[in-house]
Order: sequence, then C-alpha cells, then structure tokens
Amino acid sequence: MNALKQFTTVYHAEYGKGHTIDGSPRGKDVLYMVYFPSVQEHDWVLHSRLVTGRDDLMSLKPIDFEEQKVSDDLQDAITNLFFGGQPQ
Repeated sequence: MNALKQFTTVYHAEYGKGHTIDGSPRGKDVLYMVYFPSVQEHDWVLHSRLVTGRDDLMSLKPIDFEEQKVSDDLQDAITNLFFGGQPQ
C-alpha cells in the first residue's frame, strides 16, 4: 500500500474540497485526517476505503453533489412516513 502524500486533494460529499493533513498507521491500513478549509472542518478516512472508492462521504475524485442529494419530494415522503405531517 502506498501512503498518500500530505496535502493530497480529497473531496467530501458535504464539506467539498479538502486535503490530507496527517496519516497514522492502523494495522495494515492508514487513517488520514482531512481538513476542509472552506467550512473549517476536518474528518477522518481510512486509506483502503479512500483509494478503492468505498467510503460513503469522501473520494479522491470530485463527487457529483446532485447524486448525493435526495429530491425534495422523496424527502417529504420519508418525513411524512416516519413523523406524520409537520405542522406549518
């Protein structure tokens, strides 16, 4: 496994574009801290999940945010199903 370099670009479904800050060995894997300057947040991701594209929130390739969003109609249907209608 080749470790990622510091400041490798990573994309987050919610936070947008960020970069790796540090990596810590975790057995046969590496846990990276990723910083997202536009929202001043950080998150962690395992090397194995990031390079194979199996992470739900982060990727080495830009994420199509339209694919990640649930349509308003679907969100309303789910809300009504579980919580009933919300008073307005």
